[in-house]
Amino acid sequence: MEGKSVGTTIPSAQGPVTVGDVLRTTRTYTAAEVREFRALSGYPDSPDPRYLPTLLVVAPLTKLGGDINYLSGRMVWSVSRPVAVGETITAELEITRLEPTGNGTRIAFDARVLSSAEVVVSGESKGVVLLG
Repeated sequence: MEGKSVGTTIPSAQGPVTVGDVLRTTRTYTAAEVREFRALSGYPDSPDPRYLPTLLVVAPLTKLGGDINYLSGRMVWSVSRPVAVGETITAELEITRLEPTGNGTRIAFDARVLSSAEVVVSGESKGVVLLG
């Protein structure tokens, strides 16, 4: 597999990661958390929010990026539907490329956020895993 460096391993908060591995985290946001986010972000308050802001839906993906010390170079996302407050979502990063360089490792991954088995956000990203 050209450019994939299948034998390359990088550290993560979840243990060593290589091409083909999937990092996961699960999250459920409460109405209080959504109201707090809206207040911090300058959005108008809603006493009974129905849906999560998209930024909160993708936030678990950024947590996974932090687990591997990832610095983004490019991201592409697609959202298929809104996520309701109280809906449990699972974020997944599937490592598709690791290529060592002098200062880090180039990485690519497929990303998705699922609710039950339904993909509600999908995308891909390329960037660098920083050393140290």
